[in-house]
Amino acid sequence: MTGYEARRQQVLDGCAHVFAEKGYDSASIRDIAKAVSMSSGGLYHYCTNKQDLLYQVCERAFRSLTARLDIALSHAAEPQERLYTVFATHLAYFLERPHELITLTENLSSLEPLESGKIRTLQRRYYELVSGVLESFPGITKHSLRVATMTLFGSINWVHTWYRRDVDGDAEDLARVMTDLFLHGLVPTYQYAPWQRRAKDSD
Repeated sequence: MTGYEARRQQVLDGCAHVFAEKGYDSASIRDIAKAVSMSSGGLYHYCTNKQDLLYQVCERAFRSLTARLDIALSHAAEPQERLYTVFATHLAYFLERPHELITLTENLSSLEPLESGKIRTLQRRYYELVSGVLESFPGITKHSLRVATMTLFGSINWVHTWYRRDVDGDAEDLARVMTDLFLHGLVPTYQYAPWQRRAKDSD
């Protein structure tokens, strides 16, 4: 990695912190420059504007996470192991870089149409990678695949709002619990019946 690229990575780290803490709209170039200990003019060696910085942060996150998951899944064979790998890889990445997760979940909508379209393409690639893991489970239908995939993302993308390392453990501990809940639920043998049906049966 060149000196320029190393410094750019530091700039993006600083951007993620500022966007996560202040929000994209409230953050300024001056805030970001201060966070990475450089002048506002110096910051423009690494971007064209604040929008470009948000795009670079989001692009790096999706490319890095997808690459990590691709590699990790190449070493996992069984569906259950692959599902655990999804949880463990995603959680490990974002527990290491929580400000990136906050930036993605809370500031992605601030991207302008052109940049947003590029990030959506990367996002779709990651979605399909995870969905492919769930699709390998026997008996899953097209409808349940979509619901399962969105439920999985819903459970891992907001971890930063409640996670406590002293209570919840590290990424592997958390991944084991979440994988078990996802596969088996709290009460695996429970047969759900809508309350209207239960009320009718009791008459």
